Amino acid sequence: MIQSRLRELMAATSRETRRKITYDVIWSETGLSRTTLARLANDREERIAISTLDRLCAFFDCQPGDLLIYVPTPQQART
Repeated sequence: MIQSRLRELMAATSRETRRKITYDVIWSETGLSRTTLARLANDREERIAISTLDRLCAFFDCQPGDLLIYVPTPQQART
């Protein structure tokens, strides 16, 4: 299963910049909707547009692999 690390990036960026990073901050700087951000942060987004990844990578100054990780489910680990 692919999991989002958006919450971890938000927390790390908040610590580094000493500025609270919220969905509203990301929305105002990227134009991504709060709904998209919340769905992504809660692993409820099934499809992520390349443009969404591009905007988030630019905002967090990171690579796509910093935003998403692969975690095998028990069934996937057995195969």
